[in-house]
Amino acid sequence: MEVAAAACGWNLDTTIIFPEDHIMPRLFTPSLAKKYEELYEQNGVKFVKGALIDKLDAGSDGRVSSAILKDGSVVEADTVIVGIGAKPSVSPFEAVGVNIEVGGIEVDSMFRTSIPSIFAIGDVAAFPLKMYDRIARVEHVDHARKSAQHCIETLLTSQAKAYDYLPYFYSRVFEYEGSSRKIWWQFYGDNVGETIEVGNFDPKIATFWIDSDSRLKGVFLESGTPEEFSLLPKLARSQPIVDKAKLKSATSVEDALEIARSSL
Repeated sequence: MEVAAAACGWNLDTTIIFPEDHIMPRLFTPSLAKKYEELYEQNGVKFVKGALIDKLDAGSDGRVSSAILKDGSVVEADTVIVGIGAKPSVSPFEAVGVNIEVGGIEVDSMFRTSIPSIFAIGDVAAFPLKMYDRIARVEHVDHARKSAQHCIETLLTSQAKAYDYLPYFYSRVFEYEGSSRKIWWQFYGDNVGETIEVGNFDPKIATFWIDSDSRLKGVFLESGTPEEFSLLPKLARSQPIVDKAKLKSATSVEDALEIARSSL
């Protein structure tokens, strides 16, 4: 999504092909995804959803000329960017302990493996996500930096403080000169439970994830002010009980955030 937004800034004919029903299904709700897809389409991006690429064809010069989809359709292209992510290669580390469920090297809250003096940090670490009481593996630069810092502090200071990470994701796109609209969203917490969406994406929109006990588990905000963005981690970490009826009846993102703030 970020590369496609940059390509728009270079006035390139851009098509995004992916197998899911909508963009970023691991975080975005269908409603949220639709709004971002429409914005991208307004910027000239085309989407081919629910599709898999079978092969790439080359022209007479040996350079890529098209992508052939599994259904036989053809998408012409002179540049192809493959953004399929990666899986950590942890099989060589079975001796130190591997968590099969999340696909990472098992560590404790200080990133120690089962073998003394061997540590694992960042994307490959299957670590205790303290605030949600589960083992997790997080692929994000924020966690990579913080886990490294925590691990080194443990080694240098003999601290026994457990790593207490708050999941966090963000994106900033269409920020180039001449762009009709800049996009900047942040998400904190856990995207589990019922969702309540507030706002019309003009430019703000917020989504709240609330569990069966009415506790706020995660919050997403587009185009917030610095003060509003700074509220998100406080809400996600505190997990306050919120009034769902009030939140659903909020007439603006600002009102919804104030309702959530008053629950702290």
